[in-house]
Amino acid sequence: MSVVEAEALFDTGNRHDERGAFDAAVAAFDACAALVPDNTAVLVNLANTLVKAERFGEAAAAYRRYLALVPGDVDRWFALGNALRQAGSLIEAVGAYVQCLRLAPSFGPCHVNLAGSLRALGVLDQAQIMAEAAVELMPRDVDALACLAGLLYDQGAFAAAVEWYGQALAVAPGHAGVLSSLANALQGAGRLDAALVVHERAYATAPDQADYRYNRALSLLAAGDYERGWAEHEWRLRRTRMMNAAIDRGEAWDGGSLAGRTILLHAEQGFGDTIQFVRYAPMVARLGARVVLEVPAPLVRLMGSVAGVAQVVPRGEAAPAYDTHCALMSLPWRFGTVMATIPAAIPYLAADNRAVADAVIGPLAGRPGDRRPLVGLVWAGGTHLDDMDSHLIDRRRSIPAAALAPLGAVDRVRFVSLQKPAAMMPGFDMIDPMPWVEDFADTAAVIAQLDLVVAVDTAVAHLAGAMGKPVWLLSRYDGCWRWGDRQSDTPWYPQMRIFRQAAPLDWDGVIGAVVTALSGWAVSGGSGG
Repeated sequence: MSVVEAEALFDTGNRHDERGAFDAAVAAFDACAALVPDNTAVLVNLANTLVKAERFGEAAAAYRRYLALVPGDVDRWFALGNALRQAGSLIEAVGAYVQCLRLAPSFGPCHVNLAGSLRALGVLDQAQIMAEAAVELMPRDVDALACLAGLLYDQGAFAAAVEWYGQALAVAPGHAGVLSSLANALQGAGRLDAALVVHERAYATAPDQADYRYNRALSLLAAGDYERGWAEHEWRLRRTRMMNAAIDRGEAWDGGSLAGRTILLHAEQGFGDTIQFVRYAPMVARLGARVVLEVPAPLVRLMGSVAGVAQVVPRGEAAPAYDTHCALMSLPWRFGTVMATIPAAIPYLAADNRAVADAVIGPLAGRPGDRRPLVGLVWAGGTHLDDMDSHLIDRRRSIPAAALAPLGAVDRVRFVSLQKPAAMMPGFDMIDPMPWVEDFADTAAVIAQLDLVVAVDTAVAHLAGAMGKPVWLLSRYDGCWRWGDRQSDTPWYPQMRIFRQAAPLDWDGVIGAVVTALSGWAVSGGSGG
C-alpha cells in the first residue's frame, strides 16, 4: 500500500511542480520521501522544487540526503553548491563546489560559481585562479569572461577588466549586465566619457533594470550632469538590495507644500552620505515643515547641531508621527540641485560645548610650549563584511599603515589619529584620543581642536568639511562620484583639497604629494588648507 501511495504522491508532486505550485509540490514530495526515504528520484525532485520555491536551505538538506546515496553525482554536488550559495552558506558552498571539481575537474560552470563564492568571501586571489580556469575551459562563455573581468575590477586592475568585459561583449553584444559592468570599468580606468556612452547602450537594452540605471546615475553625477544624474539616482530605491531593506514609511514627499506638516528625513546609506546630505534639512525647514531626522545611533548627538531640525531619532526606534517622508539622498533631486546651486553654507555641523568639554583629548591640551599645528589623520575605512561590494571598495580606499611612513618626516606638525575603528598604526609618533571617542559628536570635538584633517574617503572627511575645517582628501583612483572626475577641489566642501592617485593602487605618489604640501603648509604657519 505504501508503494502505491508513494507513487500517487510522486505524481501529485510532479503535477503541482508543472503548474508552478511549488509549495504544494514540496509537500507531496516530502510526504513521498517519508514513505520511500531512499528513493533518489523523489529526493532529487524534492530538492529541485525547493530551489524553485526559493527555500534554499531546505533544498540543500534534500540534496545532501540524495548525495549520501549517490556520492558520485557531479550535477547534484553542483546543485548543492548553488543552493548553499543562495542560502548564504558560502563556506559550505565552496566545499560542495570543491567536491564537484574533484569529481569533474573540467566542469567550467562550477569554476565560475566557485569563483563567485570565493569573491563573496573576500578571497580574491583564489577566486581569480578559479575564474581564469573557467575562461581556459570555456573561452567563449560570457559568464566566465565577466566573472574574471569583475574580479580584476575588484582588485583595481581596471584596464584589464575593460579588456575582458570587451571579450564578453564580443560573445554577447547585447548583454545589458556586461555593458553596465564595462561602463563601470571604463569609469574606474579614468575613461568617464567612454563609460557614459556604454551606459547609454545598457540603458537602451534594459531600460527598467534598476542596478544598471543606478550605475548610470553615478557616472552622470561624476561628470557633473546633476540635472539628469539626480533623477536617475532615484532608481537606487528600486534596487533589490534597497527594497529588501526598505521600511514601509507611508507616503513619500512628492515635492508639494510642506507648510504646517511634519516630514521625516531618513538616512539610507553610510555615515558620510548622511553627513553630506543633511545640509538640506534647513532648506526643508524653510519650506514650513517640522523636520524630524532619523539617523544611525552614532550620529544622533552630532545631528542635534543642524539648524531647522526639530527632533533627531535613532534608526530602529519608533519615530514620532509624521505626515510624509523623504530619503536624505533624494533631497538634491527634489531641490533641483545643479553644480552651481550646491548648498554650501559651511559650517552646518558643530561640536557642542559639552562635547568639547567632555571629549577625552587630554594629550592635545597637554603640550606646553609645543605650538606645532595639529593634523588629524585617517588612513583606513571601516570594514563591511556583510556587504562585499562595499568591503572591496574599502580595500581600495584604505592606505596600508606602512605606506604612511614618509609622513613621519614632517616634523613641523603633530599628528592626531582620527582612525576608528582601530587599524594598524603607522610607525611614527601620533596622539591617539580615539579609544575614548564613542560617537561622531566626540569625533567632532576632537576635530574642533585641530588645524587640518588629512583623510581617505570616509565619514571623517565629510565631518571635517561640514564643520568648516580645512581637509585634504586622499582619493583612490576610481574615486567616488561626489568628488567629480579629476578635479582637486569640490563645491560640496569649499575648504577641501583632493589628492588623487595617479594610477590604481598607487598610494606612494599620493603620500609623496601630501608630504610636500604638508611641509609647505607647516612652514607657512599652518593656516588655511
